[in-house]
Amino acid sequence: MEPYDYIKDDLAGYPFNAKYPPNYEQNGGLYHGYKNNSEETFFYDFAVQRYDLRFSYKGVDYYFLSEQDYAAQCDEHFTNDIRRFRDGNAVLEEFEIDGTNCESSISERDFLIKIYGNLFYLQFILYLCRRN
Repeated sequence: MEPYDYIKDDLAGYPFNAKYPPNYEQNGGLYHGYKNNSEETFFYDFAVQRYDLRFSYKGVDYYFLSEQDYAAQCDEHFTNDIRRFRDGNAVLEEFEIDGTNCESSISERDFLIKIYGNLFYLQFILYLCRRN
């Protein structure tokens, strides 16, 4: 299987994450079919659009670089790979924080997320649902 083989086009020709697809009927269109900003950021902006990603959790910064044929955890300058992954979805499934992978805990954590793309910068401050 090729990296990023989960990226498919919808009927209108727009790319989407076929492994973690948006659900417009259940979630509406505010976050492009995802439950909240964090799901949209991780499942779409990072995994599909391949924007480089920086997020903070409990005061620790994490940096991820999206390349054409892999994704990697990297240093704060996005220059040295620390750990390589097959693609963006593999990061979500395999990278763990506090013993839990990102994919299964996106909606339960508070993240400060920055997305880096070509010539632009977006910052999202996300306050997400917490387990009580």
